Amino acid sequence: MIKYQGIYSEMKTRILSGEYSSEEKLPDGRSLAAEFECSEITIKKAMDFLVKEGLVVRKRGAGSFVKQKPDAVSDSHLLGTKKRAQDKGKTVHTRVVKFSSVPANALIAEKLKCNVGDPVYDITRIRVLDGVPSIVEYIYLSAKIVPSLAIEHVKDSIYGYISDKLKLTIHSANLRITIVNANVEEADYLSVPIGEHLVNVAQNAYLDNGQIFEYSVARHICDSYEFSTTYVKSDTQL
Repeated sequence: MIKYQGIYSEMKTRILSGEYSSEEKLPDGRSLAAEFECSEITIKKAMDFLVKEGLVVRKRGAGSFVKQKPDAVSDSHLLGTKKRAQDKGKTVHTRVVKFSSVPANALIAEKLKCNVGDPVYDITRIRVLDGVPSIVEYIYLSAKIVPSLAIEHVKDSIYGYISDKLKLTIHSANLRITIVNANVEEADYLSVPIGEHLVNVAQNAYLDNGQIFEYSVARHICDSYEFSTTYVKSDTQL
């Protein structure tokens, strides 16, 4: 692991565990550099990730502070569908339509930044929230980065398997959100009319070493979809 990634992970653990409380000023760069035996540039790089995640806020001339936690439950896509839904008090059931290992075609190889022919998992599943079919997920995962994935993981939580069993750190994701019309299969899966508007969320997800491990497209019924995010000013705007 690159030095700054280890510092980022340790600082994040301290913040989430409450060792550094909300609105508390964090140790300055020089103190942290001495503790972690690295340069202040390395500390800044680690802190940049915490700022981007919305865990830390910088105040010009005052230092860095732990951001006050919002009252609302986070809707971060890095938690995975099951955890997000359960945090909102919803029951989650999963129906797996497809689960196979296939060679990556040109399109998927481009999305996952792998070679054509590399093994990938091709998954289609339906998420049923509080008894209502709500999401169709089309998922492609690198089998090299996420090995030994089994049907029980797909039925439960893929992100849980990656984090808890493989001990990999899911770091970030790029999302593109649009509106599409339900095709014949999706209308059947979700019990909606053909052509019904669905929220289309295309996503690339990354580990903390920068690797893309997932490309997915999730299509949500509009009534159940919620999205929240944190916007952070860059240093040049402060």
